[in-house]
Amino acid sequence: MRQRRIKVQGRSAVYHCMTRTVNGELLFKDREKEIMRKMIHQVADFCGVTVLTYCVMSNHFHVLLEVPDAPSVTDIELMRRYKVLYPKPTKYQEASASLMQAQLRAGGEEAELIRRKLLARMFDVSEFMKTV
Repeated sequence: MRQRRIKVQGRSAVYHCMTRTVNGELLFKDREKEIMRKMIHQVADFCGVTVLTYCVMSNHFHVLLEVPDAPSVTDIELMRRYKVLYPKPTKYQEASASLMQAQLRAGGEEAELIRRKLLARMFDVSEFMKTV
């Protein structure tokens, strides 16, 4: 019987995470492993977690993460992290970085909504793995 995952709240924690490809397909060749390595570090920067170590195999990867307790994040840091995750806005994104930046500067309800949505994706092991 599988044990329920435990997520530590209120303090820093270290997690070992792992995921496999569908049907054990050997999808990760050298190029794909390098792309995955970059993606792991890019998402870690956005999420505010520290990658202690990782291993990308042919059909799965492991990552050891340190997830800090959620510190406060300034609007400037929020935008820096957003641009790390989305360096080139695509037609599928709802808002461009410049529009978000203007809304954060203006303040109000829309700025609070942007902050809440971005912060909900940070300092969380589940959100890190989902984004990767």
